[in-house]
Amino acid sequence: MVERDAILSKLRNALAQPDLRFPPADPEPLTDATRMTVTSAEGDAPALAHRFGQELTALYGSYEVVETPTEARLTLLRCVVDWMEQDTAAQKGAVIKTGQERSVLVWDPDSLPVGGLDDAFRDMGLTLVAPSDLTGKESREAIRSIRYGVSGVEAAFAATGSLLVRTGAGMSRSASLLPYYHAALVPFSRLYPTAEDWLDEQRQAGALVDLLRIHANLTLITGPSKSADIEMILTLGVHGPKFLHVILFRDE
Repeated sequence: MVERDAILSKLRNALAQPDLRFPPADPEPLTDATRMTVTSAEGDAPALAHRFGQELTALYGSYEVVETPTEARLTLLRCVVDWMEQDTAAQKGAVIKTGQERSVLVWDPDSLPVGGLDDAFRDMGLTLVAPSDLTGKESREAIRSIRYGVSGVEAAFAATGSLLVRTGAGMSRSASLLPYYHAALVPFSRLYPTAEDWLDEQRQAGALVDLLRIHANLTLITGPSKSADIEMILTLGVHGPKFLHVILFRDE
């Protein structure tokens, strides 16, 4: 207790010095011209999409850029089927069947930026599962072994290869958190050079406060889940998906 009080006393005395350079006594409010950004990215939508992909690849993720929503749907379907084939090829010894092997955990199809997914996946013998309530044990058991997830995004930031994902009705966070594999659909209209550009757009539209109030969760995803807590050895898939694949496409 005495040591803590001594430390706090030193801090108070230091902050009371009149010649401190920081913080200034009466700082001027930041403007669009004086607000600094940490990162930057330039170019048209395709250029930003490839910049996003370069950043994501450096973080152990993967990406594809396609021209239309239809191509995005076909690319997503191929991606999930490839993951399933990889899982099958990697199986050794006895395999425990859960009944969820051909299920895909998703947002509600109406909340995804690509239409026709339900029919396309059904034609391949796959089932889309969009949970509306995971508070009960039975509902959680129904998805716990699903290895593939698909979500949309609130925004994507080219300069850092990051995804901003929100939750809400029809947009369960489980799709981007629980599966071993996560595929994210990013239309060009949701792609921004930096997080600051997105924030500025929300401020200008007067939507930022409501966005933060309405949604229980906003998650910034930068690459697959990773940790180096144990002996500083990087391990993927520790707290979430081990594989992240982002499909960017023109929607305008």
